[in-house]
Amino acid sequence: MSPLLILLIAAVVTFVLLRRFGPDPRRNATDIIVAGLVAVNIAGVLGLGWFVVEMLIHDGVMVLEILSCVVAMSLLAGTTAGALALKRRGRKKAAVIMSGITALPAIFVYGFLVYLDLNPIDWR
Repeated sequence: MSPLLILLIAAVVTFVLLRRFGPDPRRNATDIIVAGLVAVNIAGVLGLGWFVVEMLIHDGVMVLEILSCVVAMSLLAGTTAGALALKRRGRKKAAVIMSGITALPAIFVYGFLVYLDLNPIDWR
C-alpha cells in the first residue's frame, strides 16, 4: 500500500472525526473548511513523522534533515492548534486563514508527490 494513500486515508479519517466530535454542532461552510484544512495539517504532521522514521531506518541519523522535519512538524502543529483555538473562540475566518497558510502548501506538495508517484522520474 502506498504511503501517499495511507496519508490520504488518515486525512479523511481526521476530517470525519473533527466533524463528528467537534465542539460546534452546526454545519456551516466555515466549519467544514476549517475541519478540512486542519485534517490536511494533521496528515502533514503524520507524513513528516513518517519521513523522519524512514530516513532513520534507511539513511541513519542525518541531523540537518531531521531537524528541518522536526521544525516543520512543530510549525504545522502550532498553526493547527492556533486555528482550532481561534475556531473555538468564534473567530472562524481567522481560523480559516491561519490553517490555510500551512495547509495549501501541503496540498500542493501532496499533489506533486502523487504526480511523481504516477510518473516516476529517473533521478540518476
